[in-house]
Amino acid sequence: MRRSLALLSAAALVGAAPLLAQAPLKTLTKPDAEYAEPFTMISAIRELGDGRVIVSDIREKSVQLVDLKSGKTQKIGREGSGPGEYAMPARLLAFPGDTSVVYDPLNRRFLTIGPDGKPGAFVSYESDEPGPGGRGVVRMSLGARYTDARGRLYSQAPNYSIGPDGTPASADSAPIVRFDRSTKQTDTLAWIAVPAARIQSSQGGTNVSVRVGGSNPFAAADDWAVTPDGRVAVLRSKDYHVDWYSPNGQRTSGPAIAYEKIKVTDEDKKQWRERQASGAGATGIVVTREIGPGGTTQSAGVAPPNMRAPEPTDWPEVKPAFTAQAATPAPNGQLWVLRTRRANDKVPTYDVFDASGRVVNRVAVPPSTRVVGFGNGTVYLARSDEDDLQYLQRYRIP
Repeated sequence: MRRSLALLSAAALVGAAPLLAQAPLKTLTKPDAEYAEPFTMISAIRELGDGRVIVSDIREKSVQLVDLKSGKTQKIGREGSGPGEYAMPARLLAFPGDTSVVYDPLNRRFLTIGPDGKPGAFVSYESDEPGPGGRGVVRMSLGARYTDARGRLYSQAPNYSIGPDGTPASADSAPIVRFDRSTKQTDTLAWIAVPAARIQSSQGGTNVSVRVGGSNPFAAADDWAVTPDGRVAVLRSKDYHVDWYSPNGQRTSGPAIAYEKIKVTDEDKKQWRERQASGAGATGIVVTREIGPGGTTQSAGVAPPNMRAPEPTDWPEVKPAFTAQAATPAPNGQLWVLRTRRANDKVPTYDVFDASGRVVNRVAVPPSTRVVGFGNGTVYLARSDEDDLQYLQRYRIP
């Protein structure tokens, strides 16, 4: 039985009975196209103007230009640290036109991709202004997550810091920062609630390892996304609502969304353990800083398949409405949010929020799929098979 969502009116928020208003459910059934060759882990896609798609695979450390119509593919760059190379292609960011950049946190830079699908120059962006809390310059190449139509970069600054002597510290909030490439200035748009980072340090603080991600899968935390027109959506976990921030920083809060409190069961914990054992759950980023006689070095990398996160000791009683990285922005300015569901529910369902923060649609996608991006009237899914290999699919948005 499908769950119904209730939109709370302003009166409901102060104690009146909630006004039930179920958004229509739409189902994606048959893709327009599916690329025949598998990927190991699709980390990002970008649809170009002619319909071809750039796909990054963070596990295989590869970037490809895929033509779903002809089935042809073109490899872009290669693994490494030299010209036309990347060490870890984590994300694809869209610049104006069909220019793209590959976000490479291991090399702490971006690799430009031209409209012809060929790798170009390296770029690295740093602000002339102090970061949030006065912590040095802001290096956007350490965490850029979105761009807007003007090519401005948006990042979630770390919620941890490592002092000059290697002493680590963690916080339960993080700022959302915007960087203007033309002026090299940054501003902080919003703060979000996040779980504390897991930090491990050796004796004396000379070797510090910070694991970002891979912690409690049902930890309540805010999420965020940026639409092409430069609006920032912050998805609040406390009462499940969206705060929209306009480009000038003005905030508009949507209504709280009533949702069913789904209990965390032994089956949920079992599935988590199975994913960890198979390596499918080890998708966190590990940041390591070493302090020695020769100076300080810092590196980042995706957690290897054999690096298992320890089992949480703080499993919550119920699941939050959504979990980490549930929000995906669509080109039309809407926000798709993957909802949590019961362990035996195999059908992923997304709430679709409009610019007022109301749920206007719900979209059910096939089992073993997830949304990885959007195009011109299209949505792209990654379908996983029984061997955890992933296949890129394209659907028309209903």
